[in-house]
Amino acid sequence: MKNNLKILLLGLLVSSLNAGEVQTGKGTFEVEGGFIGLNKAITSDITTYSLIEQHKNIFKSKWFYKYNLTWYDSEDAVQAQNSINSSSDSSPLSSTTSSTTLGVPSIDYRLQGLDINFVVGKDIVYKGENDYVGVGCVLGLSIPWIDSKKDDDNDDDSSDDAMDAMEKSKTELYTYKIGPSITARKTISKYFTIYGSGTYAYQTGTMKNDYADSDLSVNGIFQEYDFGIRFQPVSVDYKLGWLSISPRAYATVGYRYTSWDLSDINIDVTGTGTSITSSDFNMNSSIMYFGLGYSF
Repeated sequence: MKNNLKILLLGLLVSSLNAGEVQTGKGTFEVEGGFIGLNKAITSDITTYSLIEQHKNIFKSKWFYKYNLTWYDSEDAVQAQNSINSSSDSSPLSSTTSSTTLGVPSIDYRLQGLDINFVVGKDIVYKGENDYVGVGCVLGLSIPWIDSKKDDDNDDDSSDDAMDAMEKSKTELYTYKIGPSITARKTISKYFTIYGSGTYAYQTGTMKNDYADSDLSVNGIFQEYDFGIRFQPVSVDYKLGWLSISPRAYATVGYRYTSWDLSDINIDVTGTGTSITSSDFNMNSSIMYFGLGYSF
């Protein structure tokens, strides 16, 4: 997998030498479920850095490709102290279970990671480089990880002794994804266009936690929706004999929503082996971004 990832990253970087856009964004990150005690959504600020190609026709045909490589880095999101019910067998020979209440200390969560999406498709409507509707198939890879540690401001008297001993742990998510994608752009004036895209993909992979030494197979849905406005002050075409060059320079302002929904997750960040019913796990981000791009 690491070799395939290196090849993909190298290909995207080489492609960006001819055309591409660099974006930076600010927004919020939300995570809910999947971790012991994380039964309510928690949010934090997040920063993103992206390398983007919104739409590039292949050899002037209606076939196109696009890609989005985004690095995520959030601030700490704090889960407040709470109590949970843990089930255990009342005896080795008993078919019944007993329930005990455990106090979960407040825990800091921080997200970092890489999300890669590559789309190949065909324009079903094409009236020019700034007026099209295209559909395609996305192939992607998500590699986020979540650092967890007991918050420094814990009131230790209200949490379980075993959980008070919790050290920093890392939960890593590796998912592949495939699904349909649609993208469009429309001219609204000489220098301005509006654009939008949507992706809905099935994802599958693994989720690992080093502290609890857990390794789970995961399945779910990935979604991403992107809308914005593009200002392109430079748009000229030159013919130098048999060679044609078409320099473009532009800026974008937009909004992007991304979500990862996974089913039946139970990560014990405390390392206590606590038995808790699995739950659905969701991460999502809402980002406002600014970008600068060029092509030749």
